[in-house]
Amino acid sequence: MNRLMIGESSNRLDGGCLMKRLVGLFLCVLVTLSIAAAQEKSSKAPDQGIKVEKIVAATSVSNLDPVGENKEFEASVGTVYCWTKVTTKTVPATIKHVWYLGDKKVFEYSLDLKFASTRTWSSKSVKSGSWKVDVTDDAGTVLSSISFTVK
Repeated sequence: MNRLMIGESSNRLDGGCLMKRLVGLFLCVLVTLSIAAAQEKSSKAPDQGIKVEKIVAATSVSNLDPVGENKEFEASVGTVYCWTKVTTKTVPATIKHVWYLGDKKVFEYSLDLKFASTRTWSSKSVKSGSWKVDVTDDAGTVLSSISFTVK
């Protein structure tokens, strides 16, 4: 006979009860793994807090400052400098200057940030056309841009 007396317990579980417990356990494991994966992902991509304070196109750089700032240059200028003042929460860090002639990427240069506030630049031999320089972080996120024309 399968009767239980008061104070006795059964070692057997019926199928429905067992299934509910297994589903509950499965959901707990799934939630725990999801939380762990999210924490790992966020720890791999820390916010460096890079901010472009100022960006200019210029004919040269002297004593860490741009000279001949402009948005239009004569083709005879030969070289244009993209000068940026950048701040970052995390050092060292890296930014890139990505140069475009029209819609075509023609040059990319990595610049190391060794201080929380840095003035840095890249330069490029230029020819006539519409130019743009994007400043990006390591992930390729555009932080700032400048456009200029060479006649």
